[in-house]
Amino acid sequence: MANRTLTSREKFIAIFLLVFTVIAFSFIEIIVKPVASDIAPLLLNFWRFAIGAVILLPALFIFKGSELRSLTRGDVLRLSLIGILNIFISMGFYALCMKYSRASTAAVLFSANPLATNFFSWLILKEAMSKERVTALTYGLVGIILLTIKADSAVDTPLGITAGLIAMFGFGLYTVMAKPMVEKYGGLVVFVVSTVAAVIAYLPVLYLLDLGFWPPEHTWPNLLGVGILGTGLGFFTYMKAMEYLSAGQTSYLFFFKPPLAMFLAWLLLNEKFSPSAAAGTMLIMLGILTEIKVKKQQAAATRGKFN
Repeated sequence: MANRTLTSREKFIAIFLLVFTVIAFSFIEIIVKPVASDIAPLLLNFWRFAIGAVILLPALFIFKGSELRSLTRGDVLRLSLIGILNIFISMGFYALCMKYSRASTAAVLFSANPLATNFFSWLILKEAMSKERVTALTYGLVGIILLTIKADSAVDTPLGITAGLIAMFGFGLYTVMAKPMVEKYGGLVVFVVSTVAAVIAYLPVLYLLDLGFWPPEHTWPNLLGVGILGTGLGFFTYMKAMEYLSAGQTSYLFFFKPPLAMFLAWLLLNEKFSPSAAAGTMLIMLGILTEIKVKKQQAAATRGKFN
């Protein structure tokens, strides 16, 4: 569906899905940061995705039963690998980033994943990488660099920054690898099946690392919040949006995440907001506007061929 012009109804649905995803993803760091030091990152990661998958299981069986029955062994294996890439690598390092850096810094670094997504989209999915799109990505990259320049760098440790960069590239690759499966089976099937497989694979890791299984009691409200909103519903709407848009287009929602996440971190966690962050936000928005303009020109050119 992403390769044709969307109807007005489909555009509305795609916009709604992207807006909801931005809001849901922007609350991840805010919900996790208060308890990040009280729970091992791997255990946090396990529970947030286990909760996210469980809340979507009823919808999967009710609405996607036929798609589940049509899954081949090869599809299940591929979905399992996609889930492991997401949960073990991307989200695993993201949990480390949230523990060893600011909530706003984690949000900014992770939001840079469209740079990786569009590269992998060009490399793997053969999506076009025009000069205009490169310009848009450059604006976004410079903006993200400015956003990471904070007055107090002591709380943004090298481990946290490195983990955030690995998470960024991991999620970009995850988005591209998941795209063909989303087009074939839908976002709900891809997220739940891949997540359940990865969560099962997580169990021996927790045992071998002697991290325990049950989190501290006081962390449960945060785990439920991030599991339901940021993981279950957030990832579902993200995958659902890929049914309407290309992998590169869908990833641009992350350019809206830094300013919103930084505002929430300032409002709820009392994190500082530097002047460089404002400049970075402006450049990110300029990158978004450039990409939107490119897509409008492409859509107009496509319509002109058929008129």
